Amino acid sequence: MALVRYNPLNDFIPATFGNLVENFINDRVSDEPVFMPAVDIVREDNQILLHVYAPGMKKDQFTIDLNEHQLIIAGERTLDDEARKKFTKIESRYGKFRRVFKLNEDINEEKITAEYQDGILKIVLPFEKKKETKKVIQIK
Repeated sequence: MALVRYNPLNDFIPATFGNLVENFINDRVSDEPVFMPAVDIVREDNQILLHVYAPGMKKDQFTIDLNEHQLIIAGERTLDDEARKKFTKIESRYGKFRRVFKLNEDINEEKITAEYQDGILKIVLPFEKKKETKKVIQIK
């Protein structure tokens, strides 16, 4: 008795279309690896912390831009051709990336800081100290 892999698509989709869908699902979109660093966001009382996980990168491989209340983190994790030739298998991802974060108006954009250490880019987004304004509204 031969074992046949069950495909639930076969119950609902004609065989030829099912094979196309199955091939599409099983094949990767591209053989080129894509690198997208993971980001953790931590909200504290007086600031927001972004932790961008990018092991193997150097701090000069990042750019951090601020444009119209958007924080743009970009960079490229590279592997030179000479080093690539020495690998028998590469599971790490390499390439260009770009992450965009919309900032609230209560972030003090002038005091944003960044530090890169041990493969983690730490960005501190301090909150703007709210100015207490008191206004008396007259009743008409």
